[in-house]
Amino acid sequence: MPNFKYLLSIFFVTVILIALTLPVIAVDYNPGVNVGQNIKYGNFIGNGQGFETFNDYGFLQLQITSVSGKEVTLLSTGQFKNGTVLPGDGTKAVWNIETGTQDGTPSTQGPIIAANLNQGDPIPPTNTYSVNQTENRLYLGSSRTVNILNVKISTPDYNSTLTYVYDKPSGMLLESSTHTSTASDSQPVASSYSYSVIETNIFSSASKPISLKTEYIFAIIIVLAIVVVAIAVLVKRKK
Repeated sequence: MPNFKYLLSIFFVTVILIALTLPVIAVDYNPGVNVGQNIKYGNFIGNGQGFETFNDYGFLQLQITSVSGKEVTLLSTGQFKNGTVLPGDGTKAVWNIETGTQDGTPSTQGPIIAANLNQGDPIPPTNTYSVNQTENRLYLGSSRTVNILNVKISTPDYNSTLTYVYDKPSGMLLESSTHTSTASDSQPVASSYSYSVIETNIFSSASKPISLKTEYIFAIIIVLAIVVVAIAVLVKRKK
């Protein structure tokens, strides 16, 4: 007759081993975009000091020109409503979605994050922000699962609230808004800006499948091997 206490102990050991393994594999930072994909932003609205020219923006487009490992290269182009190019038109930036850097420099609230993050997952750089909420929203007639980042910054001089909405399957920014007010009680001054996606070919492309790193697969295999060996030893003893 099988020793059920022994089997139960094996079960609990297995659960513990899996519990120790899962936190390691919980978040894997991978790009969710492909070369040739692009996203165009419009609906630029600016109010207050420093954002007067924001209303003159026609569009800003980001095109994925390279994807290598954890790095995504974005080509930026754009125009004012009068047809003149935006500052920075034609420039490229390399974003590492695992370290949260732009051209090697730590950068928060960038135009791209890792694909398939969930509520509560950290957004690199480390010890900065995490996904506040994951939900479904409608963009350009398509229902998209999005990750929302809400950031509040308070200093002795001003208070700011920033909201960023990222497409979950691709990791690309879909819309952004910021509201800032001075901390002065006598004469507070407020300013704000916002913009959102107006065109993209990302929604029509299949997203990359979620893949596990080799070391994670080995960890799972080891756990299963321990269980198999333990059961085999028990069966042999009973014989």
